[in-house]
Amino acid sequence: MKRKNITAFFLVLLTLVAGLVWYNHQFHRYLYPFITVPSGFSYKKMMVGNGKKVKDGDVVDMVLVMKLAYKKGEKAEEEHVPNAKKEERVLIDTLKEPQPFLLRYDDLTSTNKQLAEMLNIVEEKQRVIFKFSPQYYLKDAAADLDKILEFNDLKKDDELVMDVEIKKIMNQEEYDQLMTTKRAAQLEKDKQQLEKDKQQLEKDKQLITDYLAAHNIQASSTDSGLFYIVDQSSEDIPIVKGKCVKINYTGRLLDGSVFDTTNEEIAKSHNIYLPPKAYVPFEFQVGVNSVIPGWEEGLLLLKKNEKARFFIPSVLAYGEDVTSKRIPGNAVLLFEIEVVDVF
Repeated sequence: MKRKNITAFFLVLLTLVAGLVWYNHQFHRYLYPFITVPSGFSYKKMMVGNGKKVKDGDVVDMVLVMKLAYKKGEKAEEEHVPNAKKEERVLIDTLKEPQPFLLRYDDLTSTNKQLAEMLNIVEEKQRVIFKFSPQYYLKDAAADLDKILEFNDLKKDDELVMDVEIKKIMNQEEYDQLMTTKRAAQLEKDKQQLEKDKQQLEKDKQLITDYLAAHNIQASSTDSGLFYIVDQSSEDIPIVKGKCVKINYTGRLLDGSVFDTTNEEIAKSHNIYLPPKAYVPFEFQVGVNSVIPGWEEGLLLLKKNEKARFFIPSVLAYGEDVTSKRIPGNAVLLFEIEVVDVF
């Protein structure tokens, strides 16, 4: 009888311990109350930091994701609609940036006091979730608050949720060392890419030369490796940087396959017709890097009403990137160009 009581006692104790562990985890992860501060935001610490906090002169390497929170009935209403899915409004997401997100704390104290105040709570190696209204976050821009809210489709009483994790806090010396290391790495990377592009350019020029010889085509070339032919000349307005142009074009690979065109009939005959697309001349400004380098260079050789063909090496086009199923990496491109207007 005594042994049974002891066994029962330990079973109850074990159950209580397990329950407390589960409750503590759930309470901390889901129900742990946010701490509200008088200035207008609340926060909850999700990870234990190492005790180090940001101070004047420091640079912070951090992750920051800011979202518009669901309003209390808004999400519930969506759940009553079959198959409805309400997308989150992500306002800032530094995880999508190609480089680490670095902030100088001194700059924040003068340009974004609210963010600086919140970062004062976060330790190095710690993750904290904040809740606040746009009115609090934009306190320093109170004069333009209504315009900013309208532009971002926000309301004063909306709730914003910001997830912050400080990965590293650096003093000026540590930051300078990081930048020196990064610059050296980037220079080496650029050097390797330059050599790679140089080798690829020679391959592309040979492909173009062979194509021209096989088709008995005489073409001019530039120092960069662009080959071109003016099939219809004109004495009209020349294209210069800063001018806007309207261009009809058809883009092909050297095997003759068409990957893009402004001509509807050509699109249909090559099975690349897209009904929503407007098959009209392509309009853009020259000299602002809105098109591939081969176009930027080649168009400066043309005038209004001229027709030409460009044979563009991959390094002056899309490089090794695979931009679509129709354009493989390191593809030489052939464009048939018509300059409809220059203005």
